[in-house]
This record gives sequence, C-alpha cells and structure tokens, in this order.
Amino acid sequence: SLLLRCSCKLVNNPWKDNINLCSILDMHRPTAKWSPLPEKTKIVKVPDQVKSAIVAKLRSSKGSLQLTKACTASLHLQGSDSQLLWEDVTATTDVLLVCHIATTILEVKYPNPSTTASSSSDSSNRVVATHLSGYCAYLVACCPELLPDDDGWSKDLYKAVKADARRALAAGRAPPEYEKLVRLLSAGCRHKVLRNGAQLAEQLVALVQNQQEEEEEGNKAWGVLAEFWSEIILYLAPSDNLDAHAAASSSRCSGRCSTTPASSPGPPPPPPTTRLRLLHLLFKFI
Repeated sequence: SLLLRCSCKLVNNPWKDNINLCSILDMHRPTAKWSPLPEKTKIVKVPDQVKSAIVAKLRSSKGSLQLTKACTASLHLQGSDSQLLWEDVTATTDVLLVCHIATTILEVKYPNPSTTASSSSDSSNRVVATHLSGYCAYLVACCPELLPDDDGWSKDLYKAVKADARRALAAGRAPPEYEKLVRLLSAGCRHKVLRNGAQLAEQLVALVQNQQEEEEEGNKAWGVLAEFWSEIILYLAPSDNLDAHAAASSSRCSGRCSTTPASSPGPPPPPPTTRLRLLHLLFKFI
C-alpha cells in the first residue's frame, strides 16, 4: 500500500533480512551450576511465514492492540475450563518468558509437523511461533531497554530464570523428553515463571489431545501460539529507539549478549514512532 511505501522511505539504513534468537531452555549445552556460560544466540533469516503472519495480524488489529487483550484473546484455550496464568503475570517480560518456555516445551513434544492434510498450516504456525518466541527471548536477554518494563529488572529476571532452568535441567543429566522436562520444570524449579511456562505447555498439549479425541485435524496449539506471538510483536512495536531495534534484529549483532551494564539514560526520547515504520525495519515487508 501507499502508506507502507511511504513509511519504508523513512528508513535510511540498509538492513539484512535477519533476526537474532536465543532460548532459556538450551538443553544441549553443559549445565553444570559452577560454569556460567555467555548467552548463546544465533542469527537466522526471517522466514516468509513470520512476515505474513505479522502483516495479517497488523491488518486485522487496525493498530489497536493492548497486552492484556492480546494475551487473553490468543491464549484462550477453547474447550478448556482451566484458567490461564494472567492473574500472576502483570509485566510484559513475565508474559514473554512464560510463553517462550511453553513454546520451547512444545518444540520438544511436537518436534515435527503432523503428516495430515493440515500439516502445511501446522508447519507454518510452528515456524511463526518458534522464531518470534526466540526473538522475544533475545530481546529480554540482550536488549531489555526495548521492552516496556524497566530494563534492569527485565535483565535480572532473565538471569534468575535462566539460572534456575539450568539448575533444574542439570538434575536430569540429559536432554529430557516432554514428560520429564515438564516434571523437572514443575517440581524442580523455584521460579514461578518456569513453573507457569510448564503449566501453560501442559494446557496446550491437552488442547491438542482434545482435538485428537474429537478427530479434528491439525495442531491447534501451534495456531494458538502463532496468534499470540504475532500479537505480542505488534504490542512491542511502538518504540522510541529504531536504531537499537535494528541492531537487535540484524546480523550486525555479535551473536552473543554483552555482559556490560547498559549506558546511562540520555535525554527524554522523542514521541513514539508508528508500528508500520518499526515493523518494516524489523521484518522488511516490502
């Protein structure tokens, strides 16, 4: 559209079509409690499915998204009497980490798309959910100043949750399967973010099991998570710091998070920019 083309012209710096990803539950690295490791990240090309999902959500939202609406609408588990966890979750970073953990657990439970007629849709939803989940985990770990919460608090929360996850997974001695992973995180973790993430994963798996009992095709859990992550990206999009978002998303990042403290705040930021401008910068729609 003309509006998108005009917004794209506001972006002066070329940007490679990449984003950084990381994970709290990195189950294939050494997990000894006495050997802290730098945060491991990887740079990947933004899949077309991710761009399409965000554009579709942007069009349907008409620019008005609130965090609570996004969460309750996307993570409403149809056919389930279970209450989701939002009474305890009041900060954006909490929401991101709980849902990131649940998404990672579902990757363990459903490592490959189903082989039904709906497998193409399942695969697309899985790609959207896992990539945006990893990107949001990267923002919390390495660029918390781009989130609505206090950046120092967000970084401390990530470190605490990561340390608790490493301790719990170390007790398992090997990369666990789904049931063992949920048990380790539910019973072996002190931090409620990890326990809530495991509980949310169980609810999503139960949703899929209900589907199977009713002989419905597909994997509704991936659809729910793809909707959620597409909405949360739009919620996070209004930002005063486009250059920082570009650096967070592009291959110009080193691939590892800096351990140095954030610089002291400068002058007050300018008024928030539009979602369209930032989303073009992040996901290169045109």
